[in-house]
Amino acid sequence: MFSTIFKQELKYWFNRPVTYIFAAIFFFIAAFLSASSAGIFDSLTVTTGSSKIVNSPMAINDLFNAMAILLFFLFPSIIGVAVYRDYKSNMHSILYSYPFSKFNYLSAKFLSAFTIVLLIILVAGLGLFIGFRLPGTNQELVSSFNFAAYAHAYFVYIIPNVLLFGAIVFGVVTFTRNIAAGFITVVLLLFVQSIAESFLSNPDLRFWSALFDPFGSQAASYYTRYWTVAEQNELMLPLKGVIIYNRLLWLGVATLVMLGVYKVFSFSQNAFTLSFKKNKGERSTKQNFGGITRINLPKATYDYSFWNDVKTMWKLSNVDFKYIVKSWPFIAILLVGLFSLIIMANTAGEIFETKTLPTTWQMLLLPGGTFTFFINLLTFLYAGMLIRRGEITRVNHLVDVTPVKNGTLLLSKFIAILKMQIVLLFVIMVAGMAFQAYKGYYNFEIGHYLFELYALMFIHFAIWALMAMFIQTIVKNQYLGLFILLILLIGIPLLSLAGIEQAVFKYNQAPGYRYSDMNGYGAAFSKYFTYKTYWFVGE
Repeated sequence: MFSTIFKQELKYWFNRPVTYIFAAIFFFIAAFLSASSAGIFDSLTVTTGSSKIVNSPMAINDLFNAMAILLFFLFPSIIGVAVYRDYKSNMHSILYSYPFSKFNYLSAKFLSAFTIVLLIILVAGLGLFIGFRLPGTNQELVSSFNFAAYAHAYFVYIIPNVLLFGAIVFGVVTFTRNIAAGFITVVLLLFVQSIAESFLSNPDLRFWSALFDPFGSQAASYYTRYWTVAEQNELMLPLKGVIIYNRLLWLGVATLVMLGVYKVFSFSQNAFTLSFKKNKGERSTKQNFGGITRINLPKATYDYSFWNDVKTMWKLSNVDFKYIVKSWPFIAILLVGLFSLIIMANTAGEIFETKTLPTTWQMLLLPGGTFTFFINLLTFLYAGMLIRRGEITRVNHLVDVTPVKNGTLLLSKFIAILKMQIVLLFVIMVAGMAFQAYKGYYNFEIGHYLFELYALMFIHFAIWALMAMFIQTIVKNQYLGLFILLILLIGIPLLSLAGIEQAVFKYNQAPGYRYSDMNGYGAAFSKYFTYKTYWFVGE
């Protein structure tokens, strides 16, 4: 029975266009990265030569690991959906009546999705190979093809990492029956890994950092940290000592996770939920034993005016906004973001380990790339969830027959996302002021907080919200849409490698701004706001 389920799952994925879309995206990303490192854009960017070989075993491993991190965001929609799909289609009650064992069902579901993920990253490896040899690359930076370098990165690092993170996401989505919970898990895992790496960054703890790094990159760096350029160009990455211990440790963790999933899973179980409300069982007693009662219904009035559309749009946005702030993806990512703010606040303003006052402009630097990434991630995620909320709850046909214009529905969802962004920016202000008070600094400069958060930063996130609504509307798969948006968010700044350096050609980019107590924002504000207005109007 295992082979039957396994083959059927592979057939399902090979018949899905989204599989080939994911593979094509990773192929082109890999080709772009390898071709860029090999100097294909040197004529545009005036890049000088390098003494490093760009397809050395060490460089190949670094490129593979970089793409594998991006691949983790596919796990919920490929590995996580393996069992969830049976519940979504209401086929589980029929399938679970078939005479197959729990082991055959779970192992076939997981291994089939695991195989698809490995094939996608294998296509990425092909993209790396082709990118290094595209016409226009600097072949002085490219050595001969070394199959062992690709195989080493694939079997020593990629497969164990996919097995570990895939097993965790598989268990979370299987038990919660919620793909969004899988994305939260990926974000949490990456965040916890980065925090652990920062805590173990002390040179005296290098061995423990190498041992407990789930990606294995610190274990490889344990031996390659002091390699010369010649050694980096020629030597294969070692496979000994702490690297073997690291790989065995996390393979053991992945095995324990899968055994836990097997132990807890039941064909008759309900989805795991977390709720603070206790539902009390109450007996309902029928009271209407009398005759038929006549009810005079009020006469309905029809109002199709513009003002009524505005009121409807605002009320619908309130409904969607409450849906967002009460959902666990929002709460979980918000808590992770707050934790990151607290960690960064402890080191804010240090100049050569000398403490300075926690002024407002320093507090506004705290969001950095981490919290702003979380705001964008929530924007991308909920743009898809709100647009397909009717389909998710299976009331989309009822929504379609309501006398509400499509534009009103779409704008209400956009406004709900803007409200979410306003709340998240307010969290930054509250967290900054709370930390200032904790340090005994009470010159809060609330006007400065409001101006930078809501006049400068808010328009940046609003423009991304417009793009998210556009992508999630034209892409029918909300998780494919989320992945495309993440590619755009990460990839647009990398266009400088291809010679596209002007912000006017890169979506939602603008000259930076910096505040000083003497000059304020100076001339930077007008340039920044001009570019943001250009992108907002253009969108």
